[in-house]
Amino acid sequence: MDDTSIRILHHVAQGLCCSQILIQLALEDMGEENVPLVRAMAGLCNGVGIGSICGAASGGACVLALYGAAGGSQDEALDSYPLMLAEFMEWFQQTGSHRWGGITCDEILGEDKGKELEGCGAIIVAVRNRILEILTAHGLDPSSPRG
Repeated sequence: MDDTSIRILHHVAQGLCCSQILIQLALEDMGEENVPLVRAMAGLCNGVGIGSICGAASGGACVLALYGAAGGSQDEALDSYPLMLAEFMEWFQQTGSHRWGGITCDEILGEDKGKELEGCGAIIVAVRNRILEILTAHGLDPSSPRG
């Protein structure tokens, strides 16, 4: 088991869901703490609570936004942000369709909600790895907070 998997299991044990875990890992990478942000990410858990798009997908998009999106009138988005987001979502759609049975929580988990830890853990690891690849490919250091 690698370091990422151990960190994910630690956060699962704390009661965090996939979207919360992804943002928490990004914050840890940056040496930051933001409990309100982690709390807000719970709104994406379990497919926004209705089995819709996987929280790892929406959470991953939020992680990319943390690094590249605008944060207000005095903060502009990186030129590469739309491309990073498109690359990630295209990857998630393709991978989800071929490896996980879909891109929604209902498609991925089906009737077996008990496989969340096993199935969702692997998805979180894959999403985290893809996010790190995208950030690095666009010249961003995951350990450096923006502005």
